[in-house]
Amino acid sequence: MTRTTQRCAVLIAALVATTLVGTITSASAKGTQPKSRDSYVTNPNDPGLIELYSAPEPGQIGPMNWDGAIGGWGPGNFESRHWADNDYTEIQFIGCSLDVGGGKSAGVKLWQAIPFNLDADMGMQTYYNCFTGPDASTRAYWNGYYAGGDNRYFTIPQLNGSIYTRAHLYVKRVYVDTALAD
Repeated sequence: MTRTTQRCAVLIAALVATTLVGTITSASAKGTQPKSRDSYVTNPNDPGLIELYSAPEPGQIGPMNWDGAIGGWGPGNFESRHWADNDYTEIQFIGCSLDVGGGKSAGVKLWQAIPFNLDADMGMQTYYNCFTGPDASTRAYWNGYYAGGDNRYFTIPQLNGSIYTRAHLYVKRVYVDTALAD
């Protein structure tokens, strides 16, 4: 690299740094936002308002719980949706089947999502009973805490005890419960 090229590189770097600092300074300039015409104080007696985080009625699913189904998951192919939790998790499968070779078991692994780091492996539990009939169920729970993350999800790393299979898992109903109280 010649001396002229080095000087040009230094000048360009200084120009870029000055531009970025100027952009950041202007983006963080203090000022007041104009008041929106749409904002107003909510009256809790207004018709149509619902309480978002109330305790569930008996027989209802609580606000942190969810349910769904699994269609065509192979070992390690997919992960479930993420949910906010950092204590107790219970996962129930109802009506499990495999498309190839008859189903006997599915390994369900729970993960704690850790932002900007590797996710924490919370362990795997093997589900057997849900394969015994269309409405048969298996449930397992994990009780643990990992610092640095507050979302969980599960994966299916094994089918019939193997990570190497062409089979795909189908589950009629999946329930995720995050409340130890029930």
